[in-house]
Amino acid sequence: MSISPKIFLPGAAVFYCLSFFAAVICARRNGAGRYFLYAGLLLNATAVVLRYRLAWPMLPMYFGSAVLPLVLGAMAACSRPPSGEGIRVRQRVLALVAILMAAAIVFPKDFYIPFIKSRMLPAHLFFWFGEVGKACFLVAGAWATVELRWKKEASENGRGGARQEGAAVPHLHYMRWTVWGFALWTFSMFSGEIWSYLGWGTPVVWDDPTITTTMATWFFYICLLHLHLTGSWSARSRNLYAAVGVVVVIGLNCLPNLGPFRWPL
Repeated sequence: MSISPKIFLPGAAVFYCLSFFAAVICARRNGAGRYFLYAGLLLNATAVVLRYRLAWPMLPMYFGSAVLPLVLGAMAACSRPPSGEGIRVRQRVLALVAILMAAAIVFPKDFYIPFIKSRMLPAHLFFWFGEVGKACFLVAGAWATVELRWKKEASENGRGGARQEGAAVPHLHYMRWTVWGFALWTFSMFSGEIWSYLGWGTPVVWDDPTITTTMATWFFYICLLHLHLTGSWSARSRNLYAAVGVVVVIGLNCLPNLGPFRWPL
């Protein structure tokens, strides 16, 4: 008798929510929150492994909605103990993890049967590098919102120039995450093109909405990198642009993986 992967996801969502609340209530002493996060990651990883095992060697269809919280939560778990701005970033990331997991549970779309052409290695590379790239973009957006808030608080307190050197720290963080996300996203795109060529005889299937949303996200972030390198926009405008990236990633790449509403119980 096979165990359904879906039975582990509600438990993961509960532990993710507990981890977020612990991060908000006990920001600097978040030992319990980490244990909640580890428990959620364990349940989430179990669901992903079981679902992958059922579909192997093919790729599970529309299962990215459950994989993205796992990758994002793993990044939060592997990060250094947060301090200062990092505490706020961690709270935002954990909030995203809880929201994305809850959405994957009540709006499932992974009931489609895998198709045989997805058993190729480029298909799996396209999927996994794309999920990790999305997680990096979301973390970059979290850092960007933290810097925007810090600058607003600094200007209101009349100390906008008091920590000019320290203000660059969050900025460097969100750009680092953007660069990593862009590199992984680009590799995912090329893997998808190889998969498309091997499976359908053309590197780009223009009528596939996944191709459209993937390329739109790629162009969005290549514009951000150009704005950073040229310095044509102010630092605050680039922060705001990166923060909007959270909406772009979720709207173009997460919402299409959601299905109709279904009560999990």
